[in-house]
Amino acid sequence: MSEPRAEAAEVAFAEAGGRLDDRSRPLVRALGAAAPALVPLITGDPSIPEAVLAEDLEAPLEFDRLTASLCPEGVLDEAVVRHRLRRGRHVHLVRLALREALSLADVDTTAREMSDLASACTELALACAAAQITGQRGTPTIAGRAAARVCLGMGKLGGGELNLGSDVDLCFFYESDETDEAPGQRHTTHEIESAIATRASKILADVDEHGFVFRVDLRLRPEGARGPVANSLASAERYYEAFGRAWERAVLLRARPIAGDRALGAALLGMVRPFVFPRRVDPRIAAQMAQMLERTRTELAVDDERDVKLGSGGIREAEFFVQTLQLVWGGRHPELQVAGTLPALRRLVGLGLVTDREARALEESWALLRRVEHRIHVWAGYQSHCLPDGPELDPFARSLGIPDADALRAALTAARQTVAQLFRSLLDETARGVSEASVLAERLAVGDADDAALLRTFGDVDPDEARVHLARLARHADDPLGPRARERHPELAARLLEAIAESADPGRALRFTADFFARLRGWDYPRLLDERGALRRFISLFGASDALAAALVGHPEDLDVLLGGLTPDATEIAALHAAMVLEPLPNAEDFVAAARTLKRQVTLRLGLGWTSGEIELGEALERLSALAREQLVLALRFAQEELEARFGRARREDGGEASMVVVALGKLGSAELGWGSDLDLVFLYDHDGETTGPRRIDARDFFTRIAQRTLRLLSQPDAEGPGYETDTRLRPSGAQGTLVSSLAAFERYHEAGAQDWERLAWMRARPIAGPPDACDAVRAALASVAFGGPLPDPKELARMRGRMRSELAHEGAGVVHPKLGAGSLADIEFLSQWMLLRCGRSPRSEGRDLLGRATSEALDLLLGRGVLTPAEHAALAEGARFLRAVEQSLRLVDEGGDGRLFLRSRVAERVARRVGVRARAGRSASEVLAEQIHRHRERIRGIFDHLVAPVPENPTPRPA
Repeated sequence: MSEPRAEAAEVAFAEAGGRLDDRSRPLVRALGAAAPALVPLITGDPSIPEAVLAEDLEAPLEFDRLTASLCPEGVLDEAVVRHRLRRGRHVHLVRLALREALSLADVDTTAREMSDLASACTELALACAAAQITGQRGTPTIAGRAAARVCLGMGKLGGGELNLGSDVDLCFFYESDETDEAPGQRHTTHEIESAIATRASKILADVDEHGFVFRVDLRLRPEGARGPVANSLASAERYYEAFGRAWERAVLLRARPIAGDRALGAALLGMVRPFVFPRRVDPRIAAQMAQMLERTRTELAVDDERDVKLGSGGIREAEFFVQTLQLVWGGRHPELQVAGTLPALRRLVGLGLVTDREARALEESWALLRRVEHRIHVWAGYQSHCLPDGPELDPFARSLGIPDADALRAALTAARQTVAQLFRSLLDETARGVSEASVLAERLAVGDADDAALLRTFGDVDPDEARVHLARLARHADDPLGPRARERHPELAARLLEAIAESADPGRALRFTADFFARLRGWDYPRLLDERGALRRFISLFGASDALAAALVGHPEDLDVLLGGLTPDATEIAALHAAMVLEPLPNAEDFVAAARTLKRQVTLRLGLGWTSGEIELGEALERLSALAREQLVLALRFAQEELEARFGRARREDGGEASMVVVALGKLGSAELGWGSDLDLVFLYDHDGETTGPRRIDARDFFTRIAQRTLRLLSQPDAEGPGYETDTRLRPSGAQGTLVSSLAAFERYHEAGAQDWERLAWMRARPIAGPPDACDAVRAALASVAFGGPLPDPKELARMRGRMRSELAHEGAGVVHPKLGAGSLADIEFLSQWMLLRCGRSPRSEGRDLLGRATSEALDLLLGRGVLTPAEHAALAEGARFLRAVEQSLRLVDEGGDGRLFLRSRVAERVARRVGVRARAGRSASEVLAEQIHRHRERIRGIFDHLVAPVPENPTPRPA
């Protein structure tokens, strides 16, 4: 920390009347050392540090809370809004700068929160302007309703990547000029909407005694600075169809509705999508993007050496590398139609259009450049992208955790060279750096691949092990490195080796590639070579996930599934299973094989969808849950039809039909099922009776046989892949109880005094199979059981958590269990379930809606009811997202593991990469991951102890 700057900030703050104490002093000093340009904000308003400390500095600020903090009463008086927006901007800018300076947030989080801040400010400014202008001039209407308007955020704001000193690029649009004519109307709709857009911009950009909110740039609108400030959808459509230029495609690529009517914004973006992403692949866009950048550099007289944004190998080249590939291929691959740089980069990797090594290098370089850019903004005090000059560079470097100016220059030079090479590669494919792989391919052909050549190509691998796997790839003439394959496909060897070298883990990728081709010879090599990205997509899987790689190696015929099609959603998953309902009923072996094949292929596609960034983790877990439900329904239907053929249907005593319901608990119950998770199931039937067939049995025996058969169909081994491990121990009386219970017996058991942990378990229960009426009855019974007794003793729950931590987690120094350990996912789940029990006790019928909630839904509900404070909610929600990502990444990366993460291991490095944690300020990615895990766990643990009860156990040592 720069002591002179820190001390100067402390003195200036005290002289301005600020209160220095043990909490505020470190913040003031950190601001002075890392963000001296922001010190005038806290000396101008000494209450800002207190406002910053009112929020949990370690927790990201959620958008809804951000909006409420800017204008809590929804007041639209312009003078009040202007003042609140300016103060709110100052508070949050200081907070964001401090979070990054104190290593509490990476640049990605800072940029996302800064974009949220700008979006929330624009929303309030637009609402205020609309209220003022329409109050004076009238409200345009269409068929009697108010006409809609929307503001699009463009550029970094649209991509969710706004930096700490950015302008905001805005474009205003409205629904139509064809509005109702009001008696005595003096202003056209266009005049009113233009006035609203102008007023909203001025609310944000005007400088007064409190400063400004954001500088506003409106030049990205249709026709640029010469065009109208606001455009109707029809006029925008005409403009882009007739006059849209290449640079406007790049602009619209990162457009996002940030204020006003989001549906109108979505309609607008849908309208221009064919212009932005034409189906025809046009590689000339790369040259056009390069020309745009050169014109900008010339017009602005860029200092190429010091400018980290526009200089050679700077931020703009990194962004243009990604955007160019999006514009070239986005028409063919809709999954590339995303606004953010990093999400798009990960999807390019998933499609094989960028290698994993290229993506890692670009992401790390881009992150360093962005971090330096952020620090420049809060260091210089004006909009600049140039490094400080002279003696200023040493303290600037130290503020970033870098020893001195020379070390900073060296790091930036390496990063910029990486970016520049990748950007040039778009214009010259030979610049993509395949020479080492080509040389190795030639040397392998003549048996001259020494250790040095292997290490140059693959990096940190065991040369002897690598040589064994390369030999396996050349064992037969038609193998990829065999003589006949070399003769027929001369480029195959070099491109295959390049793809392996560029994967996330070349050693593993090489082993799995050899395993794969040992099982599948004679593959259509031209397809892998001709379909752009196919080879990279295929090989990248082998370096990304042991579990997915093993699934593909075991069934190489699934390569077709891997290379084609988007990630399946719940609708497609249901349709695939519906197509399996066959008449007449197949034999059980064929049925299980078909079900396993479908499960394996859908799981593979979902895994690829998440690892490539096409879907978020929450979506992946929901779809894995949908897959499990469909597999269970399929097995249940098969078992039921099989048993009904022997015994007939079950009838109750009054002649009606008796039914069975399958209840899911745990992760399946809350639709958060992960890769390899067990299914927690309970079987309940509604009425006693007997079957109607020639051989009659009572209803309980009949439904028990169906349940047993269903479980066997779900779990029995099969050559086509594993089924599901099932757990039915949560039924009444546990493993000693009957497999299937009547609903009446279930209710009697719990009325007699079920244990507290059982009631907590039912909070994550939901019926997933059975007739609708029977499911409704079961849902009501579950609510009665969960909410009917006294509230479980929180101290007993804490003791239970302590036992789980000590007996199941097996943590130690440098070893954590993200699911079961102290401050883990289990703490969040226990806490949310217990607090939901408190919420649903009166009236009891409300409890039905509280069952089967995903963790995120439960936390949102608890926040909405005031049970959790905003800070507690933010800490728990962010902790749950992060730890869930760590848990699932670990499962995919380390398939044979026991759920524990060894923080000083190669696996930890792979998990860090998977969850988006990168090396920072001289610390490895695994070290940064360990710090983040510790920070989340400490906050979660403290909240659990405060809201439930302290857990009686020894503190978990901080991860080493």
